[in-house]
Amino acid sequence: MRRLAAGVTVVTSRHGATVNGMTATAVCSVSAEPPLVLVVVNRSSASHGVIARGRAFALNFLGDDQAQIASYFAGRDGKTFEAAPHRIGATGCPLLEGCAAHLECVVQSQHDEATHTIFVGRVLLAQTSDAAPLAYCDGAFQSLAPISCR
Repeated sequence: MRRLAAGVTVVTSRHGATVNGMTATAVCSVSAEPPLVLVVVNRSSASHGVIARGRAFALNFLGDDQAQIASYFAGRDGKTFEAAPHRIGATGCPLLEGCAAHLECVVQSQHDEATHTIFVGRVLLAQTSDAAPLAYCDGAFQSLAPISCR
């Protein structure tokens, strides 16, 4: 699986006063109509509980100049958002500044598999920018520039 190149996403969530973020590559489109996406989250992570209780998450597709943000949120749980410029989206989840795209989602369903939960989210709002996407392959961040996603 290390050889499978993937876009780098920070999944943000909120439940009450608790906000959380985690770096993920296990993110996928499910359907266009209705717009559904999925994210796979380890049940032992703090993000799992926040998403499960808050019933919402945001997918922040990182730009190719945001490898440091990916590394920051890839560490242990409990990261604060003071180190990551952001705004609060419509679902209450943080939206990181400078991303290639954002998707704001509410949890439509969830499915447990082994140590992880697959959260299927219904996309409520989407936003894109001109930033080139950040990718991850074989243990390293990669730039996909200069590709055109339009």
